[in-house]
Amino acid sequence: MTEVNITREDQWARQQVSSADINYDRWTEQKHLLQAWSACTSGHLFAVDVYAQKYTFASDTFAHLFGYNLHQIRTIEKQGDLLEEKIHPKDHDHMIDRSIRHSQFIYSLPTEHRNDFRNIFRFRMRQANGQYIHMISHHQVLLTDRTGKAWIILGQMDISPDQMPAENFQYTCVHRKTGEIISPDTFRNSAHKLTNREKEILLLIRQGLLSKEIAVQLNLSIHTIHNHRKNILAKLDAHNAIEAIHQAGKA
Repeated sequence: MTEVNITREDQWARQQVSSADINYDRWTEQKHLLQAWSACTSGHLFAVDVYAQKYTFASDTFAHLFGYNLHQIRTIEKQGDLLEEKIHPKDHDHMIDRSIRHSQFIYSLPTEHRNDFRNIFRFRMRQANGQYIHMISHHQVLLTDRTGKAWIILGQMDISPDQMPAENFQYTCVHRKTGEIISPDTFRNSAHKLTNREKEILLLIRQGLLSKEIAVQLNLSIHTIHNHRKNILAKLDAHNAIEAIHQAGKA
């Protein structure tokens, strides 16, 4: 599990989203779109406001499937963690743990890459009839603040087509641009050793880019990339890039 005394709210606060950098008119526009979308799908949509540290939208379908009071769903921003109350307790613990680990992972990355991921959870949730059903929930950044920090997180939850998975709780982190499956433990303990630029380069190496491709993407000279690679190997006590990726993955 996660380190003692670290909470999901601690990780949200670490974003340091400022009221001066957000515009709730933008969110109001997006909320109208989500309301229209939710009326056309059997799925369940929700949104989290990282600045306010609370749920800020939930579709009416939560009431229909899970037996919530419709008024509570429509005033979700006043209801605390209402949507999580019917998640199986063991799965909820795992979900919080993975969310915190994911936050630790993204904070080891350069700022411009922190919103490039989608979390996919599979967990059990109690229906209106009292029975648990397996759900799949996708979470990703919907809106950022003026500086590019994650502000509104969108969740899309639906009934899993497989109601007898090998494990009750499952978690996957996907790079939205490349489709790569990312371990949330990557760079955890080694993060303090590497500079932000070195972390960025190691991530691109992990994605399969060659030094010359990295140089073009980052607008750096090939000589600079080679120097960064040498420093990465030295700091991670690795002989080559494969070992460096392995060492970072073990952290």
